[in-house]
Amino acid sequence: MMQSIQKPWALTPDEALTATGGSPDGLATESVRQRLMDFGQNVLRTRDVEPWYMIFLQQFANPLVYMLIGAAGIKAYFKGATDAAVIGAVLLFMAIIGFAQEMKARKAMAALLDLSAPKAKVRRDGKTALMDAAGVVPGDILVLEAGDRVAADGRLLEIANIRINESTFTGESMPVEKVTHPVAAEAPIHDRKNMVFMGTTVSHGRALAVVTAIGMQTEIGRIAEAIRGAKKEKTPLQQSVDKLGNALIWVVAGACVMLAVAGLLHDMALVDVMLLAVAAAVSGIPEGLPAAVTVVLAVCVNRMAGRNVIIRKLTAVETLGTATVICSDKTGTLTLNQMTVRGIWAGGRHLTVSGSGYEPVGDFHQEGTRVHPSDDAGLMHFLRVASLCNDSILNRTEGKWGILGDPTEGALLAAAAKAGLCRGELEAKQPRLGEIPFESERQYMATLHAEDGRRMAYAKGSVERLLAMSGGVMTPQGVQPLDAAAQSAVLEANGYMAGKAQRVLAIAVAPYPIELGKIAPANLTGRLVLLGLVGMIDPPREEARLAIQACREAGIRVAMITGDNPLTAAAIAAQLGICESCDTALVGHEIEAMNDDQLLVQSRTRNVYARIEPLHKLRIVNALKRDGHVAAMTGDGVNDAPALDAADIGVAMGITGTDVAKEAADMVLADDNFASIVAAVEEGRIVFNRLRNATFFLLLTCTAELLTLFLSVAFYGESPLEPIQILWINLVTGAMVAIPLGLEPGIGNELNQPPRDPRVGLLYPGMLLRIGLTGLCMSLLVTWIFHHAPLPAGADAETAHKIRQTVAFTSIVIFEWLFAFQARSVEKGVLRLGFFRNPWLLVCMMIGLGLQALVVYLPAANRVFHTQPLTMVELAWTLLPGVIAVAIESVRKSIAPQFFGRGQWRLPQ
Repeated sequence: MMQSIQKPWALTPDEALTATGGSPDGLATESVRQRLMDFGQNVLRTRDVEPWYMIFLQQFANPLVYMLIGAAGIKAYFKGATDAAVIGAVLLFMAIIGFAQEMKARKAMAALLDLSAPKAKVRRDGKTALMDAAGVVPGDILVLEAGDRVAADGRLLEIANIRINESTFTGESMPVEKVTHPVAAEAPIHDRKNMVFMGTTVSHGRALAVVTAIGMQTEIGRIAEAIRGAKKEKTPLQQSVDKLGNALIWVVAGACVMLAVAGLLHDMALVDVMLLAVAAAVSGIPEGLPAAVTVVLAVCVNRMAGRNVIIRKLTAVETLGTATVICSDKTGTLTLNQMTVRGIWAGGRHLTVSGSGYEPVGDFHQEGTRVHPSDDAGLMHFLRVASLCNDSILNRTEGKWGILGDPTEGALLAAAAKAGLCRGELEAKQPRLGEIPFESERQYMATLHAEDGRRMAYAKGSVERLLAMSGGVMTPQGVQPLDAAAQSAVLEANGYMAGKAQRVLAIAVAPYPIELGKIAPANLTGRLVLLGLVGMIDPPREEARLAIQACREAGIRVAMITGDNPLTAAAIAAQLGICESCDTALVGHEIEAMNDDQLLVQSRTRNVYARIEPLHKLRIVNALKRDGHVAAMTGDGVNDAPALDAADIGVAMGITGTDVAKEAADMVLADDNFASIVAAVEEGRIVFNRLRNATFFLLLTCTAELLTLFLSVAFYGESPLEPIQILWINLVTGAMVAIPLGLEPGIGNELNQPPRDPRVGLLYPGMLLRIGLTGLCMSLLVTWIFHHAPLPAGADAETAHKIRQTVAFTSIVIFEWLFAFQARSVEKGVLRLGFFRNPWLLVCMMIGLGLQALVVYLPAANRVFHTQPLTMVELAWTLLPGVIAVAIESVRKSIAPQFFGRGQWRLPQ
């Protein structure tokens, strides 16, 4: 396949046209056919997608599953069809859960394909035609108009007031004014003003562009290739579950061998030994854990939706709880994405303006003293000119203020509205008589109005341009000549505002008598009177500042990664408290010159990154991850997609975010507010504690079952539990208690602790010790009861065995219910936590009580579960293990609450 044109932005329009082999009249049909063969179609390649049935079959590719399949096969062979069917149903249930999660796989490439314009206006054979974008080839002439989506990357040849919305691509919040002259060959994407890019939108004007790159050769194609190549690493939770599964393989295998040896030493039949191994395999695997984890995370997802956080991937919640660094975009996330006037220099004085965003609420102050606009004719005149030399509309929709038009003009309208001025009312009194529209070459716009019986030209634009066109300046003494001293004062005021990272515009007026005719640029030069300057900025969100402070207290570092200029980025970062001294930002071209090791070193100290191009974000995230961080990345545009996909957790914006960003992300902020991330961090830490509670409880049950089997076989030569009873304990009554344990309310101090070391998983040394000691205690009690509980007189051997098994079976179930209250915390007892603080636990226990009663007393269930109805005396014996274990744990918590806390948050030294 032929390559795209190299660095077309450094070429003149004619050179670019020649380099592509194009023509002003477009390509000939025969040439298009050949180019399609050479270059291929203008499409983006997607990842190879596995068929759904392979994803389903992969759910069974696990050694633990193999053990359960083997157990089911052995039971079926030895005429245990019911037990085998139940084990098979459990396996199917676990596979369906995993399959459902896998089918929520990323759709980022599909969203990228949507960004490829389905149609394009192309000039060929001297005629303009609408055609499928897939058929566009290098050398084609694109005809671009307002509202069009650009079909391919192209070099601009002719422009007419063209502005391109590239916010979803480069991160720039303002539409970009385009040019046709060449730019430096080393210019970053933000500065390639003579280029248009696939997937961006024409917001204003018209243009002709020659196609320089199509499909995967375009800038979006590079992003698509990065997403195709990105390998998503497993989350800390997934790694913890994998480690648990691998450990259980050896534990279960060892238990099976030990039980088999013990059985053979007691001269048990080979069939019984095989069935005993089946029981061990079933007891050692916490079948209820996948269901418990899924339900706990799903409930958490619903809770977080009420806090404006939409979770796309369940494991994202827990991962964010371990985040050590959050990389955030600036515009709209840390800031309001609403330009706001902050300062005015008029009549030789500086005024500050309060309020944020487009809401017309705020005041004017001079050196701390409030200025009432109605009493200040000079200020009112300045604001009136800014409102009338304006093409935007300030409106209120569903209680929210917004604008239709340019954000800069919207900021001027909001500032004027704070003084009680409305553009609509002003235009009714002073209708527009003519205009000079804004063009990038002119750097200003002007309108003509009637004022006090004479015609006046109002102008706004860049300070440098209007200063050069002005002959006078407004001062406290009135209009004065624009001499060197006056120019110095203007430039000083401009420097003061620019030093605060404000965008500065100049406002000027000029008498325009009727004999001059229509308003024209030539008649304004030298006639303008500079009224003053206005400085504006996209202000930081107050709630974002508080959220960043909360992140710092939680031990989480915040980094700003933006496409904006370094001065603005550093100023906003300082206001937000991202860094104590934000004098400098690491700029995109500096990152370009670094290798990965150099960037790794810089990433340890830099928290502000500016003029960042799409793939720079990916390098930054990867550098942080290499340095051991759990990195969260926020973003909204196409440019963010690779980094969102590669980050440990990607956070997309729900309002301003593109489909690409949302599909690549793990979670979406419904309100685009950085503060919502703090809620997610807190919830992530809470949910991990909940999952630990559920995991501890289920593993404790499995351990107690295994030890009970081993002790009973080793000392008495018989099994106290049937495999189907073990499945009932693990999957039904166990999971029914584990799930509400996973809904335990948070303690309230989660954000006062540093992030958990991601190497510390669900299990830690203290928990393992607690599981071992508690499980041993319970198994000793259950084993003793199994062999010493009183039996009814005259019971035959088979009935007696069933009664003893039912007593052991029920005692384990009752132990689960009672000990669940102690499993809610490692340190705090039931009285400190509150008996009714978790009502779901009580509800599920009542349901479990009813189900266990059916298993014990329903004749049909007796046949399936090998149980026998129990008398009141026998039921009383089933209470002993749970009561004794709970009493011992209560004493332990009161005497040594930290006894099992070793390695809970950090790896032991």
